[in-house]
This record gives sequence, C-alpha cells and structure tokens, in this order.
Amino acid sequence: MTDAPFLTLTKGRTTLDLWPLGARINRITFAGSDSLVDGAASEAEALGAKLNHGSLCGPVANRIAGGTAAIAGRDFAFERNENGRTTLHSGAKSTRSARFEVVEAGDDHARLALDIAHMADDFPGNRRIELTCQLHDTGFDLSYRATSDAPSLMNLAWHPYWTLGRDRAALALQIFSDRYLPVDDDKTPTGEIADVTGTAFDLRTLTRPGAGIDHNYCLDPGSEMRPAARLASDTLMLDIDTTAPGVQIFTGKPLGIAIEPQHWPDAPHHAHFPSILLTPDAPYTQQSRYRFTAR
Repeated sequence: MTDAPFLTLTKGRTTLDLWPLGARINRITFAGSDSLVDGAASEAEALGAKLNHGSLCGPVANRIAGGTAAIAGRDFAFERNENGRTTLHSGAKSTRSARFEVVEAGDDHARLALDIAHMADDFPGNRRIELTCQLHDTGFDLSYRATSDAPSLMNLAWHPYWTLGRDRAALALQIFSDRYLPVDDDKTPTGEIADVTGTAFDLRTLTRPGAGIDHNYCLDPGSEMRPAARLASDTLMLDIDTTAPGVQIFTGKPLGIAIEPQHWPDAPHHAHFPSILLTPDAPYTQQSRYRFTAR
C-alpha cells in the first residue's frame, strides 16, 4: 500500500514510527517527549548493531537449546547463531530483517503481514504472520496472529529497549510475577520454575534492577489480558498488560531495559512449559497493551 520507509501513527498524546522492515517500532513519544525507546538511525543500523532494537522477533523468539526441536514427531535443525550452541530469535532468517507488507494503515493504526514459505527460515509450514498496531491517547495496543498449513513453532515477541528518556540506571522496574525460569550457561531454561523470593529476580515492587537479568518471568495462566510489567522514570510510568504467559526481561545494556511479552523460551524441550506448537487448526495469537502515565 505504501513505499514509504516507515509509517508515523498518532492518536492524542501518543506518536510512534512503525517500519515495515522487521515490523519495527523505532520511535515512540508521549505528550511531546523525546523517544521512549532506543531506535536505529538508518536501515543499515537496523540490520546491524541495532537488529533487536524494536524489531519483531520470530517465528520463534528467544532461545532454542542445541538449535534443534521435534515438531509433530519430526526432528528439525536451525541455525546455531549464539556461540555455536543455541538458536537465538530464529537466526539470520528471522522476521527481524524481513520486509513486511503494509496491508492497512490509517492515522492511528496499521496492519502489517509477512508470508513465510515452508522451510524458508528452517521452520516447517507455509505461514502468515500479522501484526496490528492500534494507538490510543495514552499508549497503544499490539496484536499478533499467525497461521500455518502444517505443524510448526511460533513465539512472537516485540523487542524494544525502553529508555523513557533516561538510561537504565535511572529506571525502576516492577514485574507482576513471583516465578521465573533459571537458566544454564547457554542462557536456556533448566526446566525449573523458581520462586523469586530472596533473589535478585524479585521485582514485585518498583526496583532498580541490576544488569544480570536475561530471564523469563512466568505470568498467571489464561487467555485474558493481565498486568505483566511496570517501568518508571522520574517523570513517566509505563504499564504493560498482556495475554502472553511470560515476559522476558533483559537488563544487560546500559541504554535501557528490554521487556518482551512472549511464550516461555525453549518450550519444545520442556513439556511442562506452555506449548508453542502452531497447527492448521490452532492459530497463534497474542495481545499486549502499553499505557503511559505522567508522574
């Protein structure tokens, strides 16, 4: 529908730039603020050093241990793009660098779509991924839907680095969960579901987190929207609600904090984790809401 490099969407006090490249939300402002996320200055940077800064990670966000998984009784191998041992965000053929089609766009909303051929990214099934972004005066909603004509895997996650106009050290974070997934040396879950009490992962109240978190927090099960995270600077508060069963938190960069509603990482290797199996009769869906409040 458009050859423009990005769409600028506005509703009331909220404005954001949405790039078809990687379905990337590259800039967000609220009530005339500076950008609240760290974005790329060019397509070259978006495909390079800032590949994960605001892009949509898929078809399987986060990590797959050993770069292999069984799908409907068949074994599949994927690119081991992290230390030669794990598949991170689906490797180089990820949605992060794909050019989405702009299916529909208005002043305050847009719908992007991407068709992926069977095995084009090492995952089976002819798949279609759709992202819908709807702005409102105090923020925006993101909705995902994916379908496939054969059994596959799907776990989509938007990967912003939230700054709220500050660096990480000035931000306080709250996670509405008392459980998280411990990880091994490859940063993949061990399978344990652990209590945050008495650990550095206890963020049940607004806390300035350390730099050592790259973990999934387990949210209450169910398909309804519920609170996931809250992020605060001295002037602004961000609340995130989601239908996803987990939220990945990454605090390892000084520029900001990644907050990613998603399914639990490495789910194919842990039968007790929420499944990420996508089948022709069971589409994948996820919805998250982002709300800003002046402090």
